[in-house]
Amino acid sequence: MDVLVDPTGKVTALPGGAPFNVARTIARLGGDCQFLGRLSDDSFGRRLRTSLEQQNVRLAVPRTTQAPTTLAIAELDDSGSADYRFYLDETAASQLEPGDIPPDVFQSCDAIALGGLGILIEPTASSLLGLLPHTPPHIPVLLDPNCRPRAIKDSAHYRAAVAEFLDHSDVVKVSADDLRCLDPHHDLRTAARSFLAGRPSVVLVTDGAAPVLIHTAATECSVPVPEVDVVDTVGAGDAFVAAFLTWWSNQSLAREDLASTESLIQATAAAVQVAAAACTVRGANLPAGFCWSGALPEPAWHVAVNPYRASPSLYLHLE
Repeated sequence: MDVLVDPTGKVTALPGGAPFNVARTIARLGGDCQFLGRLSDDSFGRRLRTSLEQQNVRLAVPRTTQAPTTLAIAELDDSGSADYRFYLDETAASQLEPGDIPPDVFQSCDAIALGGLGILIEPTASSLLGLLPHTPPHIPVLLDPNCRPRAIKDSAHYRAAVAEFLDHSDVVKVSADDLRCLDPHHDLRTAARSFLAGRPSVVLVTDGAAPVLIHTAATECSVPVPEVDVVDTVGAGDAFVAAFLTWWSNQSLAREDLASTESLIQATAAAVQVAAAACTVRGANLPAGFCWSGALPEPAWHVAVNPYRASPSLYLHLE
């Protein structure tokens, strides 16, 4: 649960957690999704379960745990940005065991979203890591480490853990803050492109209102972010992940299609559109009545100079 504390001190508890947000948003966008994680049998856990079930998200692990619900305390500033503190130890999010995961969890699966605090806490992290080698080869795996420095007790161990998940990931979605956490000794471009030396073939870098940067071995592209009236930024990155994968699945694209720069730009533009909408409401949610067909208006293409390189790169501007 996200416990939001606004600048006036008002406290509001809302459903949250990165994989939870991604699953619920995919469902809101019309996708068929299942959530792989443990939920508590406490009142917060029941609220989380109800929220998923109301959006028709299937629970891969329906059995509850007596461990309390994991809490994220998000202190909001006047701009809507959040500073997080966490209650993690021996909570529900850490309780996923290998035996909890159904053997057919990847059946009829088009894509996998991975990340959040689940890659940090045990035994969940080891359970997920043990599952990934069994991913069907055509399915793209997107990793969003969603780094939370206040939840990291040992920086070196954390970076090593993220590196293990990178070995099984095709797309890496990171914020500028994530890159500073994972690779504090290099500039953002160098840190982002270092991931391409391993298995990942695409790195998506978000940075608030700045354009989203798309890195592949062959190219660097940017997609602008629209201006919106920000209520808060809680869950915006999760909305981005959900929309990117939903668009990818709606186009019947697979792992091998990640080589298409045009498809990456279109998917990123869709992700930006949904993430921007998520910033206009309180908590990790979308506006009531939000409609998104998974399609985009015909884009107008503009060439602009990427600030990280001398040669021109593509910016996508939606009229």
